Amino acid sequence: MLRKLFRFLFSRYTISALMIAAEIGLLLYLIISMSAYSIVFLVEVMIVNAMVLIAIINADYNPEYRVSWVAAVLLLPIFGALLYVLFHGHGMRRREEMLAKNAMLTLNKLDECGMDADVLSQNDEVACGKARAILSVDPTAAIYRGVSRYYPSGEQLYEDMLRALRGAGRYIFLEYFIIERGEMWNGILEVLKEKVKSGVEVRVIFDDIGCMKKLPHNYERTLNSFGIQALRFSPASPRVSSVHNNRDHRKICIVDGEIAFTGGVNLADEYINRAERFGHWKDGGVSVRGDAVAGFVKMFLTMWEMNSRHDGDFDDYLPKCKEKLSDSGFYIPFGSGPSPLYPAKVGKRAIIDIINQATRYVYITTPYLIIDFDLTSALIGAEERGVDVRIITPGVADKKMVKVMTKSSYPKLIGAGVRIFEYTPGFIHEKLLVSDDKYCIIGTINLDYRSLVHHFEDALWIYGSPTVSEARDSFLETEKLSHEVTASEAKLNFFEVCVKCMLGIFAPLL
Repeated sequence: MLRKLFRFLFSRYTISALMIAAEIGLLLYLIISMSAYSIVFLVEVMIVNAMVLIAIINADYNPEYRVSWVAAVLLLPIFGALLYVLFHGHGMRRREEMLAKNAMLTLNKLDECGMDADVLSQNDEVACGKARAILSVDPTAAIYRGVSRYYPSGEQLYEDMLRALRGAGRYIFLEYFIIERGEMWNGILEVLKEKVKSGVEVRVIFDDIGCMKKLPHNYERTLNSFGIQALRFSPASPRVSSVHNNRDHRKICIVDGEIAFTGGVNLADEYINRAERFGHWKDGGVSVRGDAVAGFVKMFLTMWEMNSRHDGDFDDYLPKCKEKLSDSGFYIPFGSGPSPLYPAKVGKRAIIDIINQATRYVYITTPYLIIDFDLTSALIGAEERGVDVRIITPGVADKKMVKVMTKSSYPKLIGAGVRIFEYTPGFIHEKLLVSDDKYCIIGTINLDYRSLVHHFEDALWIYGSPTVSEARDSFLETEKLSHEVTASEAKLNFFEVCVKCMLGIFAPLL
């Protein structure tokens, strides 16, 4: 116990956090000290606060985000303005931005398989419009043909992923928010070592903060020693910056440009129920073969170039067109993330667009339900049109405060007729939206501010594939294992109301 405490206190993450806090504290101390001795300086601070408030009110922000910053500045007149100056942006480092944009431009020119939205206009004008909504805001997105398979559990996805990795002949790309040593990762790592020895190129990206309690410091060096090219996404550092808030939450596995996997499954044992944390872990995902793999290759290589900080050669990695490999469906692999790389919230736009135009049903599974006015209005509006809206959230929470915030969304939605279920056996981590037997989105996007605003995410938009009905059937099976929350159960107790009042106003900033 003492050894763990010692390692935690002297870990680079704790030291970085303390140094950042010290930087902010020093700035605040200097401001307060100078204010106490100088009326002129105090007036200047008040003018700065007023200017910050004017900037917030006139900025092109989501209303909830704007209200949160206004509250911070008003409640903490000096400290709030300082925090806004330091952390209001979702931006990227300039060099990383340029590398990523150049990679996107090059990859789009090399992509021979992608099609624009017009390909859907002959099939379905409404679907064509939904596709355009994504293509207009994701710089690398395109429509593809392909063949997909839905996985209703992490165990099934892992089994197919291992099989694909063992069959790799040219390259393997892995990009994951969490990697943790255990049965799942060790099994994958052994395959990767063998493949490297046989001449297969292997690249791995893992998020530094996502893995901070999971992997040793500089684990990329360990992987490099095996011949695996590895990068830590945005390493934690003792520097005050909003960049630390933008994590790589993606979960992508690509083999030879032939098959790609994504979904909620990270590379750790709880995701395949080899380790129990919050009861049974319900997860899911999807794989795709054919032309649609190109979309995931473009996302991975863009992130690789952004983090390796050099221009690369992409010719050998983008798949050649295989139009005959098709299940009659249309696919859009898409990414989302902070501006300016992504000019709009791609994931949020894709989700709301399906909800707003649904005619029969919308079924959603999400581990968190911390949604803004736009999403709340879309869900209620769909229910008022007569659409059957159902949402499944965890019965067992992984974070108590987050569970309270999720529950705080229940009363308004249930009051409008939306049906909410909690997965009784444990924790549901799957991120799934399926609608009208036509549309499906499967990927890494949670219905919370972090996923919709701050993180780099990925997903697969699907239209007209048999995978849609498979995902629908899986949702209905999961619903049978879930408890429907009643209006009386949705009411918040005194403690939950207090938590909602304290955290709710700042939720968009967290």
